[in-house]
Amino acid sequence: MLKYILKLNLLFIVLSGLCTAQDNWVRQNSPVTTALFNCVFTDSLNGWAAGEEGVIIHTSDGGTNWVIQSNPVNYYINDIFFINNNTGWCVSNEFLLNGTTLIRTTNGGNNWIAESFPDSSVFFRTIYFLDSLNGYLAGFFGKIYKTTNGGEDWFPTFVDTSNYSQYPINRIEFLNAQTGFACGGIIDIAGVLWSTFDSGLTWTARDHAAEPFYDMLLTNEDRLFAVGGDFEYGTQFILSTNSGVNWNYTSLAYFGQGQSIDFRTKSEIWMPLGFSGAWAFSNDTGYTWTTFPATDNVSLNSITFTDSLHGWAVGNFGAILKYVHNLVSVISDENSLPGEYYLSQNFPNPFNPVTVIKFSIPKSGKAELKVYDAKGSEVSVLLNDNLSAGSYEYRFDAAGLPSGVYFYTFRSGEYVESKRMILLK
Repeated sequence: MLKYILKLNLLFIVLSGLCTAQDNWVRQNSPVTTALFNCVFTDSLNGWAAGEEGVIIHTSDGGTNWVIQSNPVNYYINDIFFINNNTGWCVSNEFLLNGTTLIRTTNGGNNWIAESFPDSSVFFRTIYFLDSLNGYLAGFFGKIYKTTNGGEDWFPTFVDTSNYSQYPINRIEFLNAQTGFACGGIIDIAGVLWSTFDSGLTWTARDHAAEPFYDMLLTNEDRLFAVGGDFEYGTQFILSTNSGVNWNYTSLAYFGQGQSIDFRTKSEIWMPLGFSGAWAFSNDTGYTWTTFPATDNVSLNSITFTDSLHGWAVGNFGAILKYVHNLVSVISDENSLPGEYYLSQNFPNPFNPVTVIKFSIPKSGKAELKVYDAKGSEVSVLLNDNLSAGSYEYRFDAAGLPSGVYFYTFRSGEYVESKRMILLK
């Protein structure tokens, strides 16, 4: 009997080590079959996605169910942006000769109002708002416009006259009210980054690569990312660790283009690679990367996380994926519910790099499971959610952490308990 148990434990450890990150993404039912190019969430429940044929879909239950919202335009939506659960904008273009249409909602998309941009010679691809008043539009020919009254009026900003400043802009984002960046370029010619340090009034463009950039991620002054690539040479990304003063370029050479990028945790990054139906993944803040197929090999175009436990990705043919963290309910039989709170010692311990933490809660409620290093600094939030009464287990992957002593703390109701674990690599 003991030998049998040891074999089972060994098998569990082996299988845990073989589990890969793509197991965390689960296909969701989609109300559309058209391509979805952008998704945005304002919290863990409310999100929107948009794409071809003017399609806008919305979820209010964390991406489990989606509904189509009525939209006055029926052509390509380039970008969608929300500042809260009510106020959002879309940028849409039917034909380049017809200018740009801006679509706005003030009630979460229950009603969308479309207005043509006043200058039909200007074509935009991306929109970003700092707050309800201050926003930016950017797009073809390096044009960047600003509003200070919520989009009622727009005025052109000054963009330098360098050789690359008039290339198309694909994404614009701000690190804070003063500092912003934009990315874009043209395939086989240049990948360009634009920067401003005066609240978007003036912009400077610099060439950084031979292929365009499609998305940016501005986490803080020390970690700024832009990603892109092309059909022939594959995925590329660029990183700045000093507020955009200097950038380090890397060609990953993965088949596909870096279409979007987001952090799940402080160290874990996800990047969908578009037409290749694959992910690029890093668990050490972008220093090293790996690639693997996306769920069902779907072509993914956009990804977003609201926190370490809630993430979504959208792609072609209406594809919607939802991130599911490594939490498993062990008991679902109401007659076998636990009678008290309990936190087990992780197993195996020591471990490398995967271990399992089990806990029980006798009644439904908020539950937190966090990991701290030996100095008491929080390194990972494993769980922060409402759970039903039952027994659970969490598979913790510490691949991005160094060897050492760690502590995990479980909280639910008035119950708090911590235990020590050892990571040996």
